[in-house]
Amino acid sequence: MRRWIGRLLGLALLGLLGYAAFAFFWGVPSVPDRPTARDAETIAAGKYLAAAGDCTSCHTAEGGEKYAGGYPIDTPFGRLYSSNITPDPETGIGGMTSAAFYQLIAFGADSVLAPLYPAMPYTSFHYVTREDSDALHAYFMSITPVNAPAEPNEMYFPLDIRPLMFGWNLLFASRESFRKNPQKDEAWNRGAYLVEGLGHCGECHTPRNLLGAMESGKALAGATIEDFKAPDIRAQGLRARGWNREDLALYFETGASPQGSAFSEMFLAVKNSLRLLSHDDRMAIATYLVDSSKDTPTKGEAAVAALGDEVHVNKSGQALYLSHCSLCHGPQGQGVPRTMPPLRGNSTLAEAGGINLIQVMAQGIPMQGMSQTLGYGPMPAFRDRLSDAELASVANYVRSAFAPDAGDLPSLTAADVKKILQ
Repeated sequence: MRRWIGRLLGLALLGLLGYAAFAFFWGVPSVPDRPTARDAETIAAGKYLAAAGDCTSCHTAEGGEKYAGGYPIDTPFGRLYSSNITPDPETGIGGMTSAAFYQLIAFGADSVLAPLYPAMPYTSFHYVTREDSDALHAYFMSITPVNAPAEPNEMYFPLDIRPLMFGWNLLFASRESFRKNPQKDEAWNRGAYLVEGLGHCGECHTPRNLLGAMESGKALAGATIEDFKAPDIRAQGLRARGWNREDLALYFETGASPQGSAFSEMFLAVKNSLRLLSHDDRMAIATYLVDSSKDTPTKGEAAVAALGDEVHVNKSGQALYLSHCSLCHGPQGQGVPRTMPPLRGNSTLAEAGGINLIQVMAQGIPMQGMSQTLGYGPMPAFRDRLSDAELASVANYVRSAFAPDAGDLPSLTAADVKKILQ
């Protein structure tokens, strides 16, 4: 109890001392207003950015309307409830200008009287560009308004006096804009922007000090979130646990990989954010996290190398299968009962032209449930990550290894795949 009282008193003193300095010398940076875009392209870009920022997870209460707020966020200093970010003029952001929206997400306030609590991650969002902020604003202004009054926060006194947060901001809330590292390539820099800014990964994966601020010297080093540990996702920590770029990208899309599966808050991050990103952006995030634009040997290549005399004649196809497909379909094509279909003995593989096989591999399949206990999980699309030649190689491997009566079928070529998918 004394520890929490000390924290509260320390924060209160911080606020009282810092508020005047902040309000009169630092203030809230003034930015020009811009008309809200109404074109479909900007709105679509904003929708994508909202997914990248995982806005759904925090701004949608369980059983509530999307983005209508009310999601409870427990902190050591009390409970907060997320706000309504639909364009409702009374309870949402319907009257908010693009300038005010940017000031809130980047600086945590649009005036010196009503700062946000850093549960809204402006401590990361200061890296978000004004252009991306305006696209987000355009998207949120385009969705259906929901009248949902805010739940009152339950912060402990004196932290329920919101202007006191300016003292905290003065010490811990950076306002630097994102800067590319000229020594790194575009994929790495895109990953840095998503991880450090819009994706705000450090908010969960970075330990915090006694006043609730992220410890900058330990960025992404791992932290305890309620009863769970958000692991170390720095390059050395990931490599020590066997991660590479390809496995990370697979994990971001499906929530599963050879190294494990997502659960708790990370499951929501995959479900509401990471799986909705493009493959290029998932690979960019992975590139930044492992701090390398070069691929290390995949699990599939390592597995094939260990097979010795048992390696398939189609070595490249077998390695691709073990890397991309075996997690769900099994290394021997056996599948998982009532979860993932088996490939061994699957007559579709032996279809002469390979049309259905190539289309399924390229386009994926959504989750298919026949009942609460019977159905198959989703299959990701591989069109944007495997070349025509690689798709042909995998197809030839599974046909040869698992399909009945496929011995006389001609091998598929990159040209065949291109023709099927055109």
